[in-house]
Amino acid sequence: MTNTPSVMESQLSVFSPDQARQEWNRVAAENPEVSRTHSALVDHLGLSSAAELSDPQHFGTSGTFKLSSAVPVPQEVANPPAQEVLTIESSLTVQSHTAQDQQVAECVASLVGSPAGLRVDRVFTLSTTSDQFVSGVKEHVTGSSGQLVTVDGWWDALKSCLSSSDCGGQCITAALTCPPATWAVYLACLAGRCGLCVVKCAACATCDCTWWCRIGAGCCNN
Repeated sequence: MTNTPSVMESQLSVFSPDQARQEWNRVAAENPEVSRTHSALVDHLGLSSAAELSDPQHFGTSGTFKLSSAVPVPQEVANPPAQEVLTIESSLTVQSHTAQDQQVAECVASLVGSPAGLRVDRVFTLSTTSDQFVSGVKEHVTGSSGQLVTVDGWWDALKSCLSSSDCGGQCITAALTCPPATWAVYLACLAGRCGLCVVKCAACATCDCTWWCRIGAGCCNN
């Protein structure tokens, strides 16, 4: 019988604004989908150019989950990796802007399973207004036509995770009372008041119950 691994050690952190800015620049340079989504966001907002966006603010988290043993590969996996997954690394990097009455965030959420080299990258946007900051959030990804399309997924999974028994009341209260200034300000407040649950839940929302990351990051059923 195969033993199910557990998280033996975890290192979770929230970036400083300067660290988050540097990480955003690195991620944007490596992933062409970031630029594509940025252009689609400008069009979606009805702006003539990106210069009409406010100066960006940044937020970011990172997490490393070291497992007690390798993740078993399910029999249904058609092309199993040549190497095992012993460590799962997560990251969330956000660049936020104000555009007219909209608060918008460009987001890159990633998970890497090492040493197998398995990877999940999610590039998406979040938009809302200051008067309906939590209840009015819309999530978009860039469709095949180059335009933003509405999806349900990462944000809903994050909220569900933050309201779970493991995180509980302090996260719910923070989500409802953190200042609806910009996404970077809001998320920094959420992380400050909710603790590292934000880092864990960001990883969980990114994993989407995929077999190799769910043991370390969790399964949020998004």
